[in-house]
Amino acid sequence: MAKLKSARFINSSRVLRDIWIHKETSRIQIARNLGLDKSTISSIIPELLRIGIVHETTEGEAGPQGGRKPVLITLNRSYGCVVGIEMRPESYNAVAVDLEGSVIYSKFELAQVSGANFREVLLEVANRVREELKRTGVPLLGLGVGVAGVVDPQHGLIKYSIPLQMTESFDFRSAVAEGYDLPIFVENDANACAWGELAFHRDKRLRNFLFVLVEFRDLHDQGRIYERTGVGMGIVIGGRVHYGRDFSAGEFRSVFRTPANKGQFSLSEEDSFRLEEDPAVLARFFRELSRNIAMLVNTFNLDHVFLGGDIERYEGEIQPVLAEEIQFNWPYPGGVHCAVRFSSLGEKAVAYGAAGMVLHRLFADLDIAESIGRVVPGLPAALAMVDPPRAAVRIGAS
Repeated sequence: MAKLKSARFINSSRVLRDIWIHKETSRIQIARNLGLDKSTISSIIPELLRIGIVHETTEGEAGPQGGRKPVLITLNRSYGCVVGIEMRPESYNAVAVDLEGSVIYSKFELAQVSGANFREVLLEVANRVREELKRTGVPLLGLGVGVAGVVDPQHGLIKYSIPLQMTESFDFRSAVAEGYDLPIFVENDANACAWGELAFHRDKRLRNFLFVLVEFRDLHDQGRIYERTGVGMGIVIGGRVHYGRDFSAGEFRSVFRTPANKGQFSLSEEDSFRLEEDPAVLARFFRELSRNIAMLVNTFNLDHVFLGGDIERYEGEIQPVLAEEIQFNWPYPGGVHCAVRFSSLGEKAVAYGAAGMVLHRLFADLDIAESIGRVVPGLPAALAMVDPPRAAVRIGAS
């Protein structure tokens, strides 16, 4: 009996994920995509409709042989929402999106955040956001947190964060997640953005790309001016975020940097201080960044580069430089076919990406679906009447 319950739970989750990926589909198409019997699909869809997590929409086109038109099925975007929060040293950004990824709420506030007060500030921010979200009437299903630094999402650890002055590992799982009443995940900021692109462009089935997050920090401490620029990369290979052996994949330093440079680039501290005020310094920064990106694009044969963060306000300046460097770095005839895209969320890119990360995991990880099903009745866990819940929410399943 337990095996039957487990199989129904797994199939319900697979059906829901297939609907999420394709946005609009039919019972027949779901059965084909998943290799399931039509009878199995016919028993699951009515339960999803009854719960209200999916809708039936207008009829699709009949097949070439005519016959009955298929009834299309889509997610009920207002069934629930997820929140992404970016914690920065001087501020935070929060974004809530519905199940389709449309922004229904956003918030920015100044706040002093460091390793010393990280837990207290994060919980205060999360509670404030949750209270304000009640006005939307959309239930909250989970939260994602993006921070700069080396993050192990599988064990819920922030191993290091230079901007947040975390020099020792912070156990996010035990300090925050295990005592929280909703699933809450932590991720490196650039990796969160990469997960967001996988979630929000899921119908395009992105496989191999680079997300380059560039932030210009408003620092007043002259002793830390080398942190004026924050560049991190989310690397996706084969449709999955690549973490590396120690979860430090994507940590960036320019190949043109020398021992005399304290920051990520070959810029002097003086140049870093006036980066956005001096067009010549900014142009040098764009050229150096583009040459580093071009090497990675061509070495790994990537098909997309996404740029996000504060750099988006310079789209017109950096896009032609990056395109030129990618082509210049390529040694063979025919040129390189790599699309350069901008996230279009600006300073909200990390928060939006963290929300997308939660969506991706909600529809991909059975443990998370089960956990959310216990908080918001009606997800596949409730359909399948699964065995008693596990003691703790699994953090950051890959």
